[in-house]
Order: sequence, then C-alpha cells, then structure tokens
Amino acid sequence: MTPSTAASGHALLEALERSGPRPALAWYGEAARIELSGHVLANWVIKAIGHLHDEVGLEEGDLVVLDLPPHWKRLVLALAAWSLGAEVVVPPRDPAEAEDPRVVVTDRPDSDLAARADEVLALRPVSLAPRFDGELPALVRDWVLEVRGSSDRLAVTLPAWSGPAPAASTANTEDSAETPRLLVEGDGLEAVPALLHAWSAGGGIVAPAASVSDRQAADEGVTGRG
Repeated sequence: MTPSTAASGHALLEALERSGPRPALAWYGEAARIELSGHVLANWVIKAIGHLHDEVGLEEGDLVVLDLPPHWKRLVLALAAWSLGAEVVVPPRDPAEAEDPRVVVTDRPDSDLAARADEVLALRPVSLAPRFDGELPALVRDWVLEVRGSSDRLAVTLPAWSGPAPAASTANTEDSAETPRLLVEGDGLEAVPALLHAWSAGGGIVAPAASVSDRQAADEGVTGRG
C-alpha cells in the first residue's frame, strides 16, 4: 500500500474514541452477533499495536502477511500494522509463493509460509476464542492469549500511516443528518478507505455482507455499502 499523509494511526484511534459506546463494528460471521463499540475497537487496536511493537519488534517497512480468512480480528491486526508503518499483505489461501515475511499471522502455524517467517502469530478467527485451540509449533506465539496482556494505553510513538487513505467525503458531515453505517464484504479489508471515512464521521460498519439479511441490515441502520 502507498503511505498516506491523509490518515494516521492517531487519527483513527481518536475517531474511534470519539464515537465512544456507539457501535463501530457489528460482526455476523459466527454463531451470534458481536458488537464492538468505538472505544472497544480502539482498545483492540491499541493492544495490537503494543504487542506488535513491544513483543514482536515490528518496524516501519516490515512485511506482515495475514494468512487468515476474513474476520474482525484480521482487520484489527491490519489497522495496527499500518499504524506502525508496516506493509500488509493478505494472500490467497495457498500462499506458497509469497515473499518471505517478517511476520505471519495465521490459523495454520505449521504451514510452509509460517516456516519462512521471522515471527509467527497463531490466531483462530473466532470472536470469543480465549486462545489458539490447536498445537503450536516451537516459538509460535498465541496472539489472542498474548495481546490481552498488552497495555490499554498507547505507549508507542507512531510513524507515518502506511495503509490506504480515507475515502473523500461526499457530504459535509456536520450538516448531514445521516451517520454512515456501511455494510461491507468480508471484514472490510477490501474497502478500507470507506471504513476510515465512516469511522471518522462517527459511523460504523456491519460485516460480513453475505451473512447479513435485509432485515438485519435495516435493524442495523445501514446507510450504504462499502
């Protein structure tokens, strides 16, 4: 991704915190609906930033491969990595020819790709999973277990944001009566500019679109698609 001067990790976290208890993300990907307020989503991103910086040693320009199916935890990790200036790649499910990465986050910690990474974070994309439920190879980190121990306060000086820029506004947010609430495919990683704009305007996202009925979309107050 080309670095953007129109976005920053600080701006993202401030926007999420401003929305406070309002829903920033509603996830329909598993057995039950999961809702993350702006404060809670910001907290997850802050913890992920702290873990990637302090425990993994992620630096600007490092390659992070998210070898995971779409999930809100995958989105959190992408936002955290971009906040630290890293390059984020989401490979196909057969990433055998991917460039050797600095960090791989995966639900397949015994894969060939994981074996080529400097650091491997194991993650089962299940919302309420307290830890990875499989056997971990030597030196592989259990991301959910470890990240919960990270600080709730941002203690990292963030470099330039390395992710996509927010989408341009099509209306004056202060004058608009409609707060954006977007229905997005997957976890929204294919529509990050729209997500950043929605959060900056005090809105949120609903995902994944394939699991959300028309009735549920209406109940969520969806205003458009991302």
